[in-house]
Amino acid sequence: MKTRILIFCLAAIMSLVGCQNEEREIIDPTIDDVIPRNSQLASLIKNVVTHDGSFDNIVDKGHCFSIKLPYTILRNQEEFLIDEVNDYQLFQDTDNIQIQFPVVITLFNYQETEVENQAQLDALGNACLSNDPDIECIDFTYPIRISTFDSRTNQLETLELFHDSEMFEFMDQTDETVSMSINYPIDLLLHDGQNSQAQHNTALLNAILEVATACDENDL
Repeated sequence: MKTRILIFCLAAIMSLVGCQNEEREIIDPTIDDVIPRNSQLASLIKNVVTHDGSFDNIVDKGHCFSIKLPYTILRNQEEFLIDEVNDYQLFQDTDNIQIQFPVVITLFNYQETEVENQAQLDALGNACLSNDPDIECIDFTYPIRISTFDSRTNQLETLELFHDSEMFEFMDQTDETVSMSINYPIDLLLHDGQNSQAQHNTALLNAILEVATACDENDL
């Protein structure tokens, strides 16, 4: 009888130790999986998901924001409704374009603000950095799942992100006490239309660095 009790106690102890080890493995992800908030990879991810406003430069002359569709312009004194991105391909540098204000613009951080006149728009355009940090040569394919651990509350959480704006908000506003790791693999879309896949942090870092300056960003 004593032998059976001893065996039961040993089994219970081993089970408890196993549970503790398993919990430790979940809470303390490996160094290779964690993306430090001040790391090069974290900075590059944020640059990839920064809103690119250069696609409508021919109208607004500001690469760090874009005008929210739809809106109306006078093109060579004729009214023209811009309601899709492909409309910008119809314009020439020699066109006389006058924006019909007010318009709403989307800033680099996806916040929106109303602009009342050309003077306000020009001031915003002049405030854009000449070498803006956004990386336009590679895009994430969503959804992307991210695991987080808050060292302050000891809480684990898994987030599913569906758009660059959600990824930017997470990278920009998440508290410093939160560690993050991407649930790999993730799919990437390159500027030339090719698809790629990253299986871990190093592969993602290399993929971004390889094409970071490989395409024409159309910045003024």
